[in-house]
Formats: sequence, C-alpha cells, structure tokens
Amino acid sequence: MLFLEENHIARLSDAALINHWINRLSDEQGGGEIVLGARKYQIDQPIVLKTGVRLRGNGAAATQLAATPDLNSSIIVSNNAEELANTDSWFHNEGVPVRFGVSDLMIDGANGHIGNAFGGGCGMHLYGKGFEIVNVQISHMKKHGLVSVGSARGGQETWLDEPEAVFDVRISRCGGDGFLMRGPHDSIVKQAIVALCKGRGLAVETDGRYNGACDIEFCHAYGTEDIAIDLKAKVKAGFLQGDTGRKSGVRIAGSNVTYVDRIECFKTRGSPEDYALDIEAPFTQVGLARVRADWGTSGVRVGAPHCQIGQLDIDGLRNTGGPYAGTKNDCTALFIQKSHNRISSFNCRNFENGRGFVMAPGCKGVDVVGTTLNCSQHVWVEGGLGIDARLNLIMNSNENYHAVPSPDDNFSIREIRN
Repeated sequence: MLFLEENHIARLSDAALINHWINRLSDEQGGGEIVLGARKYQIDQPIVLKTGVRLRGNGAAATQLAATPDLNSSIIVSNNAEELANTDSWFHNEGVPVRFGVSDLMIDGANGHIGNAFGGGCGMHLYGKGFEIVNVQISHMKKHGLVSVGSARGGQETWLDEPEAVFDVRISRCGGDGFLMRGPHDSIVKQAIVALCKGRGLAVETDGRYNGACDIEFCHAYGTEDIAIDLKAKVKAGFLQGDTGRKSGVRIAGSNVTYVDRIECFKTRGSPEDYALDIEAPFTQVGLARVRADWGTSGVRVGAPHCQIGQLDIDGLRNTGGPYAGTKNDCTALFIQKSHNRISSFNCRNFENGRGFVMAPGCKGVDVVGTTLNCSQHVWVEGGLGIDARLNLIMNSNENYHAVPSPDDNFSIREIRN
C-alpha cells in the first residue's frame, strides 16, 4: 500500500505523480494499492490504469480528481484502451488490463473540455476485465460520465481472463450519457444512480460487438434529456427506476434475453406516441411494473412478440406537477402491438380522455387479464386471432369500449357500472 501524500516528487503535477506510481507498482510488483489524500487533485493528463493497480480515495466528499482546462482526454482511462478496442482484443496476454480498481473518490469535469483525444470529455473510459469501480461519483463531464467497453469474444486462457467487472457509482450533470455500458460481458452493476445528464442515464448497448449479458442489481436514473434507462443488449436486472426521463423511462430493446424483476417509471416527458415503459425486445420477462403516465407520454407498449409481464399497474393521473399538471389524460395506458404476449394481471386507470387497453389488429395468441377504471374508452380490440382476454371494466355512464372477438377468441368482459 502506497500513500501518495507521503511520496511526493516535487517536479511532477498531481496527475503525473499518480501515473508515476501506477507505472512503478505495475512494473515492479505487478500491481498494488495507491491511497490518495483528502484533497483536490488537479488532473492535466489522463490517469492511466494498469493491471493490478487500485486507486483508493478517502471518500467522494474528501478526495477529488478535477479536470483542468489542459486535459485533452478522459480523467481516467485504462491502458491502451483505444488500441485494444480497435483490435477487439479479449485475453490478458493480448494486453487487456485486468484486476485494476478505483474506489472512494470523486471525479469532476467542471473545468475540463471535450478535447480531441481518445475519450475526451469523459470521466472514465475503460477497456478491461475483472476490474472494480466502487463508491465513485462522477459529475460535470462535458461528454459521458463513465464508458466501459468490452469485446464480443469469449473464452478464458487463465484465471486473469475472468471477465466480470463490478460497478457501484453515482453520476450526474454530464453533457452526454451518464453510464454507457458496452462490456465486458457478465459484469455486475450493483448500484448506479444517474441524474441530470443531457443524454441517457444508463445505456447498455452492443456497439455492434458487445454481446451484453450484464447483471444490474439497482439503477435509478432521473432528470435526463433522453431515455432514462436504455437497455439494448442482454440484461438481467433486479430493480430499474426511470424517473423524469424523455421519450421513455425504461426502454428494453435489441435483445431477446432480458429479465427484470421490478420496474418503476414516472414523470416521463414526451408525446402520446412515446411510452414510459417501451418493450421492443422479444421474450422479455418482467415480474412487476409500476408506471405513472403523467408527464405527456403514454403508459406501456409491448412492441415485440413472446413477452411476459406478471403484474402491471398504470396510472394516468396528472397530479405530480410537470407540463400537463391538472389536465385530463388523453394517452393510452397499455398498447399490445405484437403477437404471443401475456399480461398476467394489469390495472390501468385515470385516462379520462384516452384509452385503457388497446391491441393492434392482426395480433395472435395474446393472453391478458386486467381491470380498467376511469378511461374514456376502456378497451379497443378487433381483428385478432386466438385472443384470451378476461377484463373487468369499471365504467361511468359516458365511457365506452370496443371489443370484436373472432370465432377463435375467448373474451370475458364484465361491465361494472359506477
């Protein structure tokens, strides 16, 4: 363990000093831990992480890595990240850095700029395996907060090739995406809280190569100018909370093996053509979803086949402030757009000028059970084949529904008049 404040070299800047000791530990003993002091470090060149070296601060409130106007790259970058990404390298013996770490500090880009070097304007830009980013806060980056990239290749030659990285981060006020996850596969996002970014909050995507397989235990993304949580690769998740995003609170797209235990979406900004929870990937499975369609978007769209939702609650009441506060909701609560989907139990309510449950014509093999309340048109279903719908419509006198079953459908619709 090396304490940086006890190992100054007078001629070196803060960043050069950190890099000096990273190189020494990596070259002489294959790694080690560098403990940073409780102060602000001025970062005028990227800190380059190497295999086995761990940086540890005294907590985000005490230890800060702050970009200077001279910085032309990320504040932290893994060794040879650009070259390794260009060659799609995977194994440690190909130069991929492994088992490095950053913990207990703050990364601040307020005085930095995007620049023209690799990773410019990002807090961290990583290409590695088996690393840990724990108790790290990233703020005010001009581009993305955290970018992690991996290969689509697989296999292990030694134990150093075990791919799983671990993340526990808070990211806020960045000019691009907060957390852009493109590998390594089988990584674990234990906790990601992402706020007030100009792009997306958390984005898991393939970039044409990365094959996903990311586990997310908890993510809360809010106040973003794009989709709050955007899943475009294979994901298994515990709890996703998309709050005050734009276009979607949570979008699930691009992969047919995404499983989520619990989703909450609310205050999603957009138009009735947007959906707070938007499912575009086939075979998606969701245990419980709670959606508030109260800031302009519709509720839930199932836009891919063979999806399942266990319990679904959609509320259109506009009583939480925002651009449509106090107005009647003219959007759609639940739209099933594709065949062979199943909603085991749904409740939708308070779409006073809108629609409750809508199914696109031509859908086949859809199975839904649910209750609608306080909707102008509770149901619109026509032109399906093999539809099993068991619906309770709690209706006022001025409300209606439209349901035309085919001979192969099984409709059980109960009108309960208030």
